[in-house]
Formats: sequence, C-alpha cells, structure tokens
Amino acid sequence: MIEIQESWRTQSIAGREFSKQLHRIRDVHIELEYILQSLAELQNNNPCSMCTNVCCKEEICRESVDSDFLRFILGPLVNSYSSNQGWHIADAGCRLNYGRPLVCYEYYCGDFDIQNWTQLKQLAQAFKMVYSNAFAGQHILAVEDIARISKNKLRNIHAKLLTLRGVAEQELQRSLRALWLLNPFPHPGCRLGG
Repeated sequence: MIEIQESWRTQSIAGREFSKQLHRIRDVHIELEYILQSLAELQNNNPCSMCTNVCCKEEICRESVDSDFLRFILGPLVNSYSSNQGWHIADAGCRLNYGRPLVCYEYYCGDFDIQNWTQLKQLAQAFKMVYSNAFAGQHILAVEDIARISKNKLRNIHAKLLTLRGVAEQELQRSLRALWLLNPFPHPGCRLGG
C-alpha cells in the first residue's frame, strides 16, 4: 500500500474536503458492503433474488442522500438519485454497489428467517454498530457534518471496521469453501488436474 502524505485531502462533495482518515473509513466501508453482498448472494435460495414483494422504497433509499456520511461514501454517484424510485430499478434491484443505507443489510424480511442466516445477520448488525456514538452520542448516519467527528473517534471506527472486515472475509472464505465442497465442478467440462 502506498502511504499518502498527511496533508492529502480530497474534495468529494460540493467542494468540501475530508480527512485522510475519513477516506480510509470510506475504503473499508465499501469493501465491507461488497463482502456482505457477496455473502448474501452465496446463500441458497436468496430471497431477494426471487422476491415479488420488494421492500425497497424511495423513503428507505433517501437515507443515502440525506446522510452526510452516506453522501460522502457515494461521492458523485449521489447525483444519480431518483426522487421517485430511489436506487431501485424494477426487475433489476438496487443499482447501488456501495453507499446503501445500513438498513439494507438488516435482512429483516421473514424469508431470511427460514434459512440459517445467523452469521450474515450478526455481521450486518456489527457493521451498523461500528458507527454508533460517532459524534455527540449520534450514529454516524445522523451526524450532520462528518468533518466534525474527532480524529480519535475516526481512528476507533477505522480500527473496528478493519477488525470486522477480517471477520467478514473469513466468513466469505468459509462460505466459498463450503459451496465448492458441495459443487466442486460447477461448469461442464471443468476439470482440475485433468
């Protein structure tokens, strides 16, 4: 990894500058979102992919543009928000790969309870909890100006995110191994050492 000079700043939203620590948090946050989405996609009979009663609603999506933190995560993508559909596209699902409201990782739909999604739900809950009490007792999603969060709080959040990423990566590797053991040759003609 290339170490960036301490004076480095990046303009992300409407000419605002954010600290290097916030950018580090952004990077790990995005990685965690990808891991959680990958874990959900690996589950057998993923309810979201077959859902006929989509829980995505514009009022849920709106948090991604109302929250200073999620606007920061989204960067210029925030300009693509639809005030009618939010981020949802009919028959295609969410068009966001990252910067989703954290409720999107709650898996509160009853269809998830049918399967054993305990580890995924625990990871999603931990992801949300990392950001509690970020500034003046508020969750980071409620902080109006994330640049006001202290360096110490940001360091703690980053450290917790790194730990959580490690746990999530291990769970993803475990899930991939289990899937491979169930179906070691998923493609016709695919033979190892053959």
